[in-house]
Amino acid sequence: MSRSRTRARIARPIIATLALTLFAGCATSEPPPDLADLEPPSAAPAVATLGILGDSVSLGVNACAEQGQCAAASWSGGTDPAVGSIAERLAVASGVEPNVVNAAKDGGDVEDALGLVDEVLQAGPQLVTVLLGGNDACAPSLAEMTSTHDYEARLTKLFGRLSTEAPDATILALSVPDLYHLWEIGHANERTVQTWNGSASCKNLLGSADDESAEAAGRRDAVAAQVVEYNAAIERVCAAVERCIDDDGAVFTYPFTADEISSIDYFHPSVAGQRVIAELAWNALEKGAG
Repeated sequence: MSRSRTRARIARPIIATLALTLFAGCATSEPPPDLADLEPPSAAPAVATLGILGDSVSLGVNACAEQGQCAAASWSGGTDPAVGSIAERLAVASGVEPNVVNAAKDGGDVEDALGLVDEVLQAGPQLVTVLLGGNDACAPSLAEMTSTHDYEARLTKLFGRLSTEAPDATILALSVPDLYHLWEIGHANERTVQTWNGSASCKNLLGSADDESAEAAGRRDAVAAQVVEYNAAIERVCAAVERCIDDDGAVFTYPFTADEISSIDYFHPSVAGQRVIAELAWNALEKGAG
């Protein structure tokens, strides 16, 4: 697998103005994805049980009309036809609806996943999806981010347990989304900034979101750089595991738009955003380890 693309933050142009309707975040009006012609991916041809390790994104948090978890909208295990989750795609492709064991944790990081992996292993999965790192990067301060060394060590231990204790299972590891991109497309919108400033989440990136001083820019660049390092670690760890597939940085490099972000917190994916992640994940699964 190739390395995740590193972005030059200083040279990258910043969006100066945004329409007042930015981050409308409404449910997608597009028809559900057409899943009729799907075939079982060679990397996971028969999935009776799908295990999920992740954070709030894999729980569909704030994707639906009300605040909180919305499991139906999960990109991995959801049932909402508008999303076309991995579970739904597997069911269509194989004719067998997989049992879904969602051990993701709202606010969870890689260390939390290590404490929850037994739940997945006990179910005997044939496929495990992993999307972790957002909460390792998002923290009250830069000093409280998970170091790259610790992130990689914990991910190595996690994938090692999956590989050893579920040797026939495929691990699908997605890259950490470009969190900095959220600030780029939202920092000029007053409502978005007010929401971020009123939240305790991700203060090292989104705190004082309308502050464009050198100190604030440096703080955000440090979070952005940390995400890039995590994604490089994901590819290294995955490459060392026989039945692991990564997305080649697809989730990180995807330029999420306003309607793909929740209008509740302007942070989590909306239904449309969950659909994007499901599509990117399926594409990676179809490509397989090759």
